[in-house]
Order: sequence, then structure tokens, then C-alpha cells
Amino acid sequence: MEDTHESCRTEGGARCGCGSMSSHEHQGSGHMSSHGECGCGDGHHSHSMTKMYKHAYMDALYQAQVERIRKRIDAKFGTTLDKMADAVVESFGKMWESKMAKIEAWQGLESKLRTILSEKAKI
Repeated sequence: MEDTHESCRTEGGARCGCGSMSSHEHQGSGHMSSHGECGCGDGHHSHSMTKMYKHAYMDALYQAQVERIRKRIDAKFGTTLDKMADAVVESFGKMWESKMAKIEAWQGLESKLRTILSEKAKI
């Protein structure tokens, strides 16, 4: 069964919204009422809620597993990870400062060139 909410249509051609098969495919299945209306009722809504709660449960389980693993990694490798983080921050800090110095140097050059060209224009 598709979950597009567009495939089920009543006999009049209106969309049902349940995501089931079209009315031609429903003949004999009991899905369509004698008035051409969808008979899915709250079934689709409860199915959506079930999917949502299943996803939430799996997500919470995943997060709980991550937290437990994180605690064990920190206990076993915390000091090493701290040293590595310090090294990364120090190195990236130096790279950042270097990039900022380059930008300032280029801006200084552009300013000097503008000054020189503006003086030439006055002559």
C-alpha cells in the first residue's frame, strides 16, 4: 500500500486520503461504501499514529544507546580525546589567525592602491 495519500479515489473521483488503492481495485474488498465513499475511517489515522510512535520509540532507543556508548567512550578515552580536541583547537586557531592576517594584508594593499590611483586622478 502506498503512503502518498493520493491513490485512493471515491467512485466520483474524489481522493479518499487513506493512501489505499483506487476504487476500481477495491471492488469486493469492502473499502468503498455503497455511496462511493472511502470506508477507511479512522484506520488510516491510527496507522499514522502507530507509525509516528514507532519512529519516536526507535529514535529514543537510538539516543539511549548513543548516550550509553558516549559515557563509556568518555570513561575510556576521555583524556586522549581532550588532548586531541586541544590540538585541533590550537591548530585551527592558528590557521584562522593566518587567514585573518591574509585578509587584512589584502585589504591594506587594496586601500594603498586606491590611494595611489586617486592621487594619479588628481594630477
